[in-house]
Amino acid sequence: MSEKPTNLYEKQYKYGENLKNLGFDYHQEDMLLKKSMMPRMFLNSNVKGFLSYVNNVMVNNIDAVKILKNFINFTVKKNDMNTK
Repeated sequence: MSEKPTNLYEKQYKYGENLKNLGFDYHQEDMLLKKSMMPRMFLNSNVKGFLSYVNNVMVNNIDAVKILKNFINFTVKKNDMNTK
């Protein structure tokens, strides 16, 4: 997920970086809704398809908020996805 450093300054800046507490990986298939809804909802194939669509919408919304938080913070590069 992290972008590769393109010049020597960025390589020096990224050297020894040990990022911890990066959060929950919700990009897995239907992980966000499976953690928050009861498993019986996923037994019906029609409902499972709809919930998969809703899960993708929720994940896109969360990613959009992360990008906005980076856009407002002037101390972080705008495309840096390692920050919360």
